[in-house]
Parts: sequence; structure tokens; C-alpha cells
Amino acid sequence: MNRELGQVYKVHTNKYFVKINDKLVQCDARGLLKIKGEGILVGDFVEVEKTTIVKVLDRKNRFIRPSVSNVDCVVAVISPEPRPDYFLLDKLLVNADKENVESIIVVNKSDIDAVLFEEIRAEYLNTNVKMFSVSSKSGQGIDELKQFLVGKLSVFAGQSAVGKTSITNAMFSLQLKTGDLSQKIVRGKHTTTRSEIFECENIKIIDSPGFAVIDADVELNDLKIFYPEYLEVSGECKFRGCSHVSEPNCKVKELVENGILSKKRYERYVQIYKEIQSRRINYEKD
Repeated sequence: MNRELGQVYKVHTNKYFVKINDKLVQCDARGLLKIKGEGILVGDFVEVEKTTIVKVLDRKNRFIRPSVSNVDCVVAVISPEPRPDYFLLDKLLVNADKENVESIIVVNKSDIDAVLFEEIRAEYLNTNVKMFSVSSKSGQGIDELKQFLVGKLSVFAGQSAVGKTSITNAMFSLQLKTGDLSQKIVRGKHTTTRSEIFECENIKIIDSPGFAVIDADVELNDLKIFYPEYLEVSGECKFRGCSHVSEPNCKVKELVENGILSKKRYERYVQIYKEIQSRRINYEKD
């Protein structure tokens, strides 16, 4: 029986919407595929017989939160409201780097606060992460962002209510449902309930549910290599393999103390390091 190659654009319970030859086809899947490995994810390339997925092709990368695959770019979206979660942002960048995926920072709602972009740029000055200042309301910066994303499958990730869906609407002239920020609790209401690929003008975007917490999905000794500003100077540390946490004569700590590297970002690095360390200790106990 002939098989056709397609890409999973949306998953809803046990139904998979697969793009095959420019047509979106609703498919089911062989039972084993649903439980084998991580199941079937948005972004997966699959082989289809009639309307049944019979094989999931090897992935070039895979993310846990959001649960997607074969991504070319992680778009970390932040905004003045809700206030940026820098721990979440740092972990998104680490996880993207671990999967060899390009990452960018998009600061939305520049129409209500232009200062935040400068704050973010200063905080991540030495990381070489590309940054965009946009407003989904006024359209500022949207065209520049679109040009950058052409030819890529990009996943929008970040807290709820930062405007991921609003940016998607502005880019593609869509009318996807968006939620208002809860003024009472100052955090976003979830409006996107599942990941889905939207495509227009040779741009593919995965609009994903908002979330507040993720783990840095790396080994303890590898964390430092995903901080480019630390990696660049690590050869000047006294001890080879310096973790930049507890060792003396650490070049990273020296640069932090002298105000050359961000103190706040370093403090978050230490906390993330200790989180990974704690998880490993608990795993070994189990």
C-alpha cells in the first residue's frame, strides 16, 4: 500500500491533523505509535497509509515543554505584563541550545513600555541571542520579525498573556482567540490549550500553551556550556572543568563581581545549577 509523507500540524486527543501535499488530513494512528517513545508530537514527520499514521520519522530535536519536535527556532516571548520570568527565559535558552536550535527573544507590548527591551538587552548582552522589540497592537517590529522567521518552523514559548497568540494574529492577519490579563492576580489566563502549527508566507509557527515552570533539561556538568558568556572565559579559571559555583579563582565570578557580567543572571545560573543538583541527588536516592 502506498505511503505518503506528511507533518503533524495539530494533535487533539487521538486525532492527528497531518499536512500532506498542501492539504490538512485528519488521521488516526496505529496503537503502538501512541505509546512508543514520546508518542506523536506536533512537528513530527510521519508516513501515512490512507488516513492512518504508520511510522514516525526520526526527529532532529524534541522539546518537553512545549511538547513539539523538529523545530528550527525557539521564540521566547516576554512582555511588561506579566512581568518577565527570567528563570523561565534562561531555561528556555538553555534547552534550545542543548537541542542545537536557534533561539531569539521577542519583547512584546513595546507600545506600553519601551524600557523593558533595553533592560533585556543589557541582561543578555554577552549571549549573542538576537532580540526583537514588537507590538502586536501597533504592528511595530512585526515585519522585521516575519522576515527573520521565513523558511523556519518556530515555536513561540513563554508565560501566558505575554501575547504569543496576538503576535501570531498580527503576523498572519488571523483572528485566533486571545485572553485578557487578569488584573486581579496579574498573571495570564490560558487561552491556547494545545500546540498547533500555523503557516503563511513560508513561515511556520507553533503557537503553544503558556506555562510558568520548566526544568533545564541538561546534565549538571553541562549547564555551564550553555552560557556562552561563561564558556568564552572559562579557560581563565584556575580549575579545569570549573562549575563557576564554588571553586576559588573563578574568572566568571570575578567578572560578575566587577560588573562586567550580569550579577542577576549569574545568581539565576547558580540556582538552576542547584536545582539540577538536587534532582540528581533525589534520583540517586530513589
